[in-house]
Amino acid sequence: MADKYYTIMIVPHAAAKFRRVRVSRNLLVAAGSVIGILSLCGLLSPHLLWTTTSLRATLVQSQRENEELRDTNERFDASITDLRGKLSDIESKAAKLALMVGVEDVAAPQLAAGGSSFDLQGLAPRASAPILQGEIDTLRERSGQLESSFQVLDTAFQKQALTLSTTPSIFPVRGLLGNGYGWRRDPFTGIRDFHKGLDIIAPPGTQVVAPADGIITRVGRAGGFGNSVLISHGQGVVTRYGHLQSTQVKVGQRVKRGEPIATVGSTGRSTGPHLHYEVLVHRRHVDPVNYIVEEYKTF
Repeated sequence: MADKYYTIMIVPHAAAKFRRVRVSRNLLVAAGSVIGILSLCGLLSPHLLWTTTSLRATLVQSQRENEELRDTNERFDASITDLRGKLSDIESKAAKLALMVGVEDVAAPQLAAGGSSFDLQGLAPRASAPILQGEIDTLRERSGQLESSFQVLDTAFQKQALTLSTTPSIFPVRGLLGNGYGWRRDPFTGIRDFHKGLDIIAPPGTQVVAPADGIITRVGRAGGFGNSVLISHGQGVVTRYGHLQSTQVKVGQRVKRGEPIATVGSTGRSTGPHLHYEVLVHRRHVDPVNYIVEEYKTF
């Protein structure tokens, strides 16, 4: 197609000759397009500059927030790891306590395998959230099981505490050990007989105390025992104290371990001041020394 031209006449002032310029239409169109594009770019440049600056600021803010979230996740990771370790330690101790008191239905401890079971450092914050929530749910479940275990242990320890408080585990008087539990020759007849208690030699008037919690069931003279006291400690355990000089309790009175009940004497069938001490379990005599846990000391 033939190119079209335009003629542009330039008329100067005064009497100078006018000039004629021949311009191609395509050139004019191209020049107009270039001018239009440049004008449009000039108009859009402020907006583009503002948008670019805003996006850059948003990107920097997002990077900063992501770093803060990663730091927070790492702190959560460390805290949960520490909590898991402590929880495992408590579970282990609970299992040992259960073994001590004979409880078998305490949940087995979830022993730590060493370090965290997950790593949040390489994960995006949103990707780590479900992992954290799952670990928190696991810890919550384990703590609930541990709470139930401690309730079982508490009940067991209460029973054990009752048993321990009613077990005659201390010496009822300080003195020298005389005849023990077992076969001996009777000091009066010389005939071999079975001594059913423990003789503790002490000066007259020496304080005699209850070796465990219990209830006084008998006070008064009892044949060869002379002045005597009986204490029922529960669970079939009874203790007897003979040859007393005086008594300081009455029938039906509750006594605690270490509480004074009488004084050493030589009443009844006795060769001298001492305490005759017996322990009966379901009406059968046993060796009192087997129940005493404290170290023996003379007065």
